[in-house]
Amino acid sequence: MRTLASVLAAHYLAAFTALGMPVFMPRVLAGLAPGAPDWLSGLLYVLPTVCTALTATAWGRLADRYGRKLSLMRAQAGLALGFVLAGFAPSLPWFVLALVIQGACGGSLAAANAYLATQSQGASLTRALDWTQFSARLAMVTAPALLGLAMQFGWAHALYRYLALLPLLALALTWLLPADTVEAPARKPRTSAAGEMQDDAREWWPLLSVQFLFYFAMVVTFPYFISYSEALGVASDSHAGLYYSLPHLVYLALLPWLRTRSPAPQRPLLAGLALFAVACVIHALIAVPFWLAPARVLYGIGMLLAIGGLNRALSLLAGRGGAGRLFGRFDACGKWAGALGGVAAGVLVHRWGFAMPFVAAACAGAGALACAARVFLFHPQRPPYVSASDT
Repeated sequence: MRTLASVLAAHYLAAFTALGMPVFMPRVLAGLAPGAPDWLSGLLYVLPTVCTALTATAWGRLADRYGRKLSLMRAQAGLALGFVLAGFAPSLPWFVLALVIQGACGGSLAAANAYLATQSQGASLTRALDWTQFSARLAMVTAPALLGLAMQFGWAHALYRYLALLPLLALALTWLLPADTVEAPARKPRTSAAGEMQDDAREWWPLLSVQFLFYFAMVVTFPYFISYSEALGVASDSHAGLYYSLPHLVYLALLPWLRTRSPAPQRPLLAGLALFAVACVIHALIAVPFWLAPARVLYGIGMLLAIGGLNRALSLLAGRGGAGRLFGRFDACGKWAGALGGVAAGVLVHRWGFAMPFVAAACAGAGALACAARVFLFHPQRPPYVSASDT
């Protein structure tokens, strides 16, 4: 528990740093590069995500080879370096380089999960993965609000240099964690290696498809939600922000309830994806703000169950070795989905209006549900997934 608490505290500090500032990218650019085109904010918003997607799998392989604790420290140091460079950037090209470093050297969530996989297995690992998602959601709720208060004092660009202190503090916490043991991979016959590659394809790729579609469905609804709620008649920015945060608040409130159940992955995953898709359909159809709160709560419950189901499936796979590669690959998949979702949201809103991202999210959620059903319900030849509480 002490190790888990240190990892979660360090991850919250890193997530607070990484998730808080992108929301205020237009404000930062207004001070750093006056007259920059509007589309540049959106491009720079997704740039660190794309860089993380490009490098996450490679960092995962290196973590398996040289140690997951070392990889976690690398992610925190890279985030701190990127924010220091961004905070002291004298020009836009320097700032872009800082964002590239932040993304390419980041990936603290995958690194934290891979390290936790060396410290626990089975139900304990499942609970740990749930709590890392909890810390990420907590950062997503608290960072924009607290940094928004700092913006009232005229700080924007300068906040980067102060926020760099948080991943440095996370680095200090990680330094005190117990080291993980790195074992040299044993040589295996070629036929055995080929069989393991086939197992990887059967085990990983269907879940990667679920991960990609689900994360695309979530992210495509994020960028224009404030404008969507205003179009429904929500007049106050604070109310619109509350509606935006409501699913994450539901996640934070209900996670302890889900954690005590620890069911097999198919039950929460299939139920969560179904509820999520229904919630997105409701978002696309409502015309008055009265139904927005129930839709957001249903969205949050679906998100909680779907992420919980994915975590349970991942904890079972991580117990078979190669945790760094596993979490690196899944993190890269989620990052690519997020980048595509951000781009798709702009195209859909420009062409068809603010409700269209929720239509796309409902379709992607239904696709994820179909993939998950194929994984868990229509593969009798697969080894059965057991409850995390029974492992």
